[in-house]
Amino acid sequence: MQTQIKHLKGDDVPKAWRPTWAVCWVVEVDGQIIAGPYASREEAEAAASGDEDPKLSQTPAP
Repeated sequence: MQTQIKHLKGDDVPKAWRPTWAVCWVVEVDGQIIAGPYASREEAEAAASGDEDPKLSQTPAP
């Protein structure tokens, strides 16, 4: 299981999050977004490490 912090912009941002989020950070596990969107890398890293609760309610449905 690989966790990554990704920076999304433009067409990479899920349609459900546009136009509110033109650029954002997300937490991915094995290529699937599990938390986000976040305004900064630090917020995403805190969620990935467990320091903050992830924004699961804002994650787009698969």
